[in-house]
Amino acid sequence: MKRIKQLLWNTVGKILFRCTPHNAYAYRTSLLKLFGMKCGTRVRFRRNVHVDKPWNITADDLVIFGDCAIVNATAPIRIGKRCVVSQYAMLMTKQGDCKSKGRTNTVKSIVIEDDSWVAADSLVLPGAHIERGVVVGARSLVTGRLPSWSICTGEPAQKRTERVLYGTT
Repeated sequence: MKRIKQLLWNTVGKILFRCTPHNAYAYRTSLLKLFGMKCGTRVRFRRNVHVDKPWNITADDLVIFGDCAIVNATAPIRIGKRCVVSQYAMLMTKQGDCKSKGRTNTVKSIVIEDDSWVAADSLVLPGAHIERGVVVGARSLVTGRLPSWSICTGEPAQKRTERVLYGTT
């Protein structure tokens, strides 16, 4: 059954997803839901986002995926409320090892908690856990757990400073 679902997504779903008008967010989200994605309200996918297994993705309310983002969901990916995955960012739940002759050696889920932002061209690897309110700086590499309400950058991403929200008490 999984192979049939994957075949249908690869042959029909991806084509219908990409061949949509620029602002057809509701249509693309409905198509992803049809293929098993669980999502809240006002979830937006740009039409050139690459999604390989929508049935392994859970996105809560007000989540946005930017242009050319790659979502490799071999294992579950859970994204909280009010999150952004910016353009060219990659969420990868499967990682191979060059020493293992092409065999996959790591398949783990990814968790991105509420109010987080994965900035442009960042790479989130299997097993990563981005806690609430984290900003992952552009071109960062996320390999593990990032502490809540912080700004993290680098390779691998590390906490650089606290994230302060002005006007809140």
